[in-house]
Amino acid sequence: MQAKQKWTNVSIVTPHGVVRKDLAVEGDRISTLIEPGTSTGSDWETKDGGGRIVFPGMLDILQHGFDVNFYHEPTPGCVASSSALLPAHGVTGFLPSIGSLPPGEIIGVLADLAGQCGEAKGARALGVHSEGPCFGAPGAHNPKNLQLPTLALADEMLKATGGKLSAVTIAPELEGAEAFIKLMKQSGVSVHLGHSQALADNVSRYVSWGIDAVTHMYNVTRALPPDDSGVHVFSLPDALLAEPDLALGLICDGIHVHPKLVALLAQLPPSRLFLETDSIKYAGRDGARFEAWPGYWVTSEKGNAVKDDNGGLCGSSLTSHEAMLNFIEFTGADLTRAAIASALIPARIIGRDRDMGSIEPGKLADFTLLDPETLAVTATYVGGRPVFERAP
Repeated sequence: MQAKQKWTNVSIVTPHGVVRKDLAVEGDRISTLIEPGTSTGSDWETKDGGGRIVFPGMLDILQHGFDVNFYHEPTPGCVASSSALLPAHGVTGFLPSIGSLPPGEIIGVLADLAGQCGEAKGARALGVHSEGPCFGAPGAHNPKNLQLPTLALADEMLKATGGKLSAVTIAPELEGAEAFIKLMKQSGVSVHLGHSQALADNVSRYVSWGIDAVTHMYNVTRALPPDDSGVHVFSLPDALLAEPDLALGLICDGIHVHPKLVALLAQLPPSRLFLETDSIKYAGRDGARFEAWPGYWVTSEKGNAVKDDNGGLCGSSLTSHEAMLNFIEFTGADLTRAAIASALIPARIIGRDRDMGSIEPGKLADFTLLDPETLAVTATYVGGRPVFERAP
C-alpha cells in the first residue's frame, strides 16, 4: 500500500455536511481534505473514487454475535472471523458483547474475548461490552444469572479484560450500583443504563454517578399507563429523554422501536442519539433457530429481528449498514446525521472520538465507500488499508 493516497472524484461526509473535495491519507491517518485538482507530489498515489461517497466507518458498540459467531459461547477465532466479515457492511470497529452469563463463567468469557480482540485484522475490535449481569429486568437474558453490582465484581471484570472492557450496561437502581459505576468510570469504562426498573425521578441522580448512555432505548425500559385522572405519568423513558447529556442507543430495525418513535428520537440534538445493532448469532446472513441459553430457543430471521418461541424479542438480526439505511428511511435524515448516529456518537461514548468516528484531519483513515445511488457498500478501508472491496 502506498504511504500517501489522494482520493479524487468523491463526495465526503463530514460532521458539518457533505463536501466535494479530495481526501488525502498519509500512512494510517487522514491528513487533510483538499480542493479537487490540487497537485500533490510524485510520491502520492491518486485513487479515482468513481463518484462514490466517502462515509465514516460505522461503529457497533453492542454486538452479541455476527454470522455464525456468538460471543456468549466464544470459539477460537470468533472475533477475528467477525472482524473479517463486518467491513462488507461498512463497519470498521465493534465491541464484541456478552449478556448475563452464569457467575462461574462470565469472568472467563470476558477474558477470552478481550484476548481475542488483538486478533482482529479487518474491523477493529475496540474492546468488550458486558451487557449485564447487574439488571433489574432480565428481558431475554437468563434471570438465573443476574447479580447485584459489587466492587468485587467490578474489580474481577476489569482485571479479566486487562483494559479491554469498553462498556458495561447496568440497572442503576440496584444496591451497590453507585460504587460499581464510579469504579468503572474511574477505570475508563463507558457505563450504560439498561434492563432497568429505575424510578423516573431518580434518573438524574444515577446520571450524576457517571452513566453516559442508554442501551436499546424503549426496550426493557418500562413506561407507565395514565393514572385515573388521565394524566401522562412521568416514567423511565420520559426521564431518559429529559437528560440533556444522555446518549440514547437505538436498535433501528423498525421492530424493536416503532419507526415513528425513531422519527421522534431523531428530533433530539444529534449528540443524543446513536445506532447499535444488539445483533446476535446469524446476523448478516439467513437466519436459523438456536439455543441462546439452556432451554431458551430463538429464531434469527433476516430483516425480522430475533424472537423466541413465544414471539419475544431477543436481540436483532441487523447489520450496521441496514440500521443506517433504516434510520434515513424512517426519519428523512441526511447522510451527515446518519454518519453522526452510526459512527461519531458511538466513538464519543467509548472515548475514541479523537481517533475515529468521522472524516476529519488527524483521525484514522477508517471509512467506507458507498454507491451514490443505492448507498450500497462498495469498499471499506481501515487505517487506509483495504479490508473489503466488492467484486465488479
